[in-house]
Amino acid sequence: MSGSVPRVVTVDGEPWLSSAVFLSRDDALVVGADAARMGVADPSRLASRPKARLAEREILLGDTVVPVSTMVLALVARAVRAAAAVAGAPVDHLVLTHPADWSGQRLSGLLAAVAGVAPKISTIAEPVGAGVWFATRGEVGVDGADRLPLGAVLGVLDVGGGTVDVAVVRRTPTGIVVVGHATIPDLGGDDLDQRLVDHLHATVPGLADVPVRPGLVQLREQVAFRLDVRRAKELLSRHERVRLRLPGGLPDTELTRADLDRVLYRDLDRITAFTLRAVLHAGVEAHELTALQLAGGSTRIPLLRRLLAEVVPVPVQLDDQPESVVALGACAVAVSHSDPSLVVPSPPRPPVAAQRPPRLAGLVLVVLLAVAGIGYSLLRPADEVGGGAQATTERFTLPAPVRGAPLVTEGAVTDGLVTGQIAVPVRMFDGVTDVDWTVHRLLDPATDDMVAVGAVAPSTGVRWVLVDASIRARAVAAAPYYLDDTYLLDDRGLLIAPERGVTMPPSCPTETPGTLASGTDARQCLAFAVSARTAVRAVVISKVAVAGQVGVTVPVRGAEPSARLGEAPTLSPGSVRPLRVGGVRVRAAVVDVVTSSGAYADPSVVDRPGSRAVVVRAVVDAPREVPVAALATRIVLRDDRSQPVPVRFVSDREGCAVGTAKGRFTVCAVFVVPARMPLGSAAWSGDDARPFFWQLR
Repeated sequence: MSGSVPRVVTVDGEPWLSSAVFLSRDDALVVGADAARMGVADPSRLASRPKARLAEREILLGDTVVPVSTMVLALVARAVRAAAAVAGAPVDHLVLTHPADWSGQRLSGLLAAVAGVAPKISTIAEPVGAGVWFATRGEVGVDGADRLPLGAVLGVLDVGGGTVDVAVVRRTPTGIVVVGHATIPDLGGDDLDQRLVDHLHATVPGLADVPVRPGLVQLREQVAFRLDVRRAKELLSRHERVRLRLPGGLPDTELTRADLDRVLYRDLDRITAFTLRAVLHAGVEAHELTALQLAGGSTRIPLLRRLLAEVVPVPVQLDDQPESVVALGACAVAVSHSDPSLVVPSPPRPPVAAQRPPRLAGLVLVVLLAVAGIGYSLLRPADEVGGGAQATTERFTLPAPVRGAPLVTEGAVTDGLVTGQIAVPVRMFDGVTDVDWTVHRLLDPATDDMVAVGAVAPSTGVRWVLVDASIRARAVAAAPYYLDDTYLLDDRGLLIAPERGVTMPPSCPTETPGTLASGTDARQCLAFAVSARTAVRAVVISKVAVAGQVGVTVPVRGAEPSARLGEAPTLSPGSVRPLRVGGVRVRAAVVDVVTSSGAYADPSVVDRPGSRAVVVRAVVDAPREVPVAALATRIVLRDDRSQPVPVRFVSDREGCAVGTAKGRFTVCAVFVVPARMPLGSAAWSGDDARPFFWQLR
């Protein structure tokens, strides 16, 4: 049967209670919005997120040491009083929600801090609360099996005030359980608000000059301004533009959804990519999710939902009050278990308990300890959410590859190259272009320098490296002056090509004249994306001619490689993923790698010494004609240190498709790598440039 839905308690006019705690001058603890306001005037006496510091015993507020447990107790007591006042009854059961990764020790500390606040106190993981809400919509007596069947998995994205949490939950015979979770600890809704404040300070004349804490009136204006920015962020989910009242007597200004998208794009893109990685890391395919449940007020931002929809091929569930879904779901669970005699059993159990006369349960209060959403109920209990089958993963397979001879060349990749030195000109002549080439410096890492001038920040585990070089023409020379033949050389012989179209420091040009007269100079700067675990050992010009390789190698000492970094989760070979290529949505999977590749390519493809050819075979299922080359060239081979290697060419042998194709077909991408380079994984991305990774073995 269906029942009622728990209510949300408002505190100070909001459906949430800020977790801020402020120690006043008379040593009284003030909590919630009042604490946040007072903290603007005296930040040293403010604890903005005591929950995050439960592992600490005490915090210094001003010049007073305050136990963390005392601050948590003050917050929870405020919520309990608010719920009791609205319901007109004391709280009988207090439920505290918590992040999925909290340890038993941390939970014990939490329970000890609030002991005695209510006759019964329990805890529930936040993604479990969100999962129950998705299944039941918080209704008492609703089983939820039609929305979240037995064995089904649900993704939960919770953008809280201080963190972003992603979890995968599954319905099992004993209830909803967390099967995987991950957190971005340095990003949350408060950070998004601050991005907008910074944007306004940078774009509204005079706003940055408004004093922050000169007096009570100005203080109130600043607090109101920040609250308006938060509300504007949420209003822009429904409107194209909003007006903002500014402090300091400045005229109102306008904030548009386009402003919101532009300012927050990088953060929202980071959240999107992290969500997909977290789901895969939990051992679940994105298309296996029943849905992705959103929680937290910042998930209202339309751009976030659009980005998620591009990479998560399941419904993205946004409710009217996303900041309350965890509390309301937890409330439904709490009511279900507040009195065992009132639990409505699921068939085929004998309905003995359900036949008992119903009686009213006590007041149940649920508190989230981040920005504390508060839900309460005086309802008959709902059924326990239970379930149990395992989801399966779709896989593509191929017949065993045709084994040919290994395509390998002897020697070292630097054979035939002249050795030069930093800051010393060395002649480079291939029979056509005759120049003196000088490597002035290697900047490694160059990430901060390049990002400061507008270059895109590299992905996690990658650094920018900058090469500053120049040429002097010995005779009339024409572009590109070996720019297409310049590489970094790693410690295992891998030639790393430069990135094109990268924003460079103004003093370091990337374009050179179309021609150079004899005796004239031109400067050339090149940027390289290098794995943080890859050691750079030389800057190289390597050109393959009929007679063999010619060029120059200039030894350098790059940054010391980092220790092993956290890797994006890799898929097992054959695991199917959705890609969009040229606007066409296809299903794709990397199936295997062929190291004895003679059946798929000619020996001439291995044109440098100390190298070998390998073939990555993949399967694509396309609903209509798509260019095979557009698919194949998006496959990137990576070594065991995640350094990428681009495709050399696309094979048309042994059943490999070329031209255009539709239906299910095989794609064969040929790579040339150092003979002794360990193979790690293959990355494959679509139009959105967000890759999936398959393990190679």
